[in-house]
Amino acid sequence: ITRSGTRKEELLVPPADLAKMFVLRRILNPMGTVDAMEFLLDKLRGTKTNKEFFASMNT
Repeated sequence: ITRSGTRKEELLVPPADLAKMFVLRRILNPMGTVDAMEFLLDKLRGTKTNKEFFASMNT
């Protein structure tokens, strides 16, 4: 999943969530597009909210 052009995301997202976003990008970046989407969808299906998803990440 290609990184978006959002600027100053550090002003929009709490530092703990921002760190998890960076980890998620590092995991997804080397994957192909289809593999990355399947991986992400599989992980998201196990949670009800984004907050719960980030809480489930071990960083």
